[in-house]
Amino acid sequence: MKKRSASADRICAVAVGHFSEHGYDGSSLSDIAELAGMRKASLYSHFDSKDDLFLAVFADALLEEHSFMQQCFDDEAALQQVPQQAGALYCDRMAQRYGQSPHARFLLRTVYLPPQVLRDHITGAYRALLDQLERHYAASLLQTAPWLAQPRLALYVQAYLGIIDSMQVELIYADGAALQQRHAALWQILSDSLAMAALSHAA
Repeated sequence: MKKRSASADRICAVAVGHFSEHGYDGSSLSDIAELAGMRKASLYSHFDSKDDLFLAVFADALLEEHSFMQQCFDDEAALQQVPQQAGALYCDRMAQRYGQSPHARFLLRTVYLPPQVLRDHITGAYRALLDQLERHYAASLLQTAPWLAQPRLALYVQAYLGIIDSMQVELIYADGAALQQRHAALWQILSDSLAMAALSHAA
């Protein structure tokens, strides 16, 4: 990736909050330029168009999410003791991150409501992020349950992604209480299934 100037970084830093709050269609390059402390013409010296800026901010958000995901699973590798704990840290930290990180809010609102003109690019890039999450979860689960057969592992991976998807929807559209209830219920079902599988293997 080409190294950006300090001015371009400043534009992206204010644009992520503006896009997150107003969406693609409701955002104005004039407003973003003003927030960045420059004229709109100066903004165009760094980004060719609204699409160009939006995709730059999206790329930043993806990089931050990759880093956050990696940190969660790295931390988990040092703590995990039972299969039921696989992937737990990423879920547990999601709500706090959403509240604190404009990049996280921008990312979720963009992938669930992508601008039509950029839909294919956004969908493809987010699919790659989910593929990475699948690999992280599968590796974490196998760390404590190496006996899992591939078909069963694939089933648990999809169940985990379903929990992530449900939590993300709740973050965007509902309140904290609804998120906690949904998370607790779905995680209990996944944990119970993994515990039963461990008992069956040990028997």
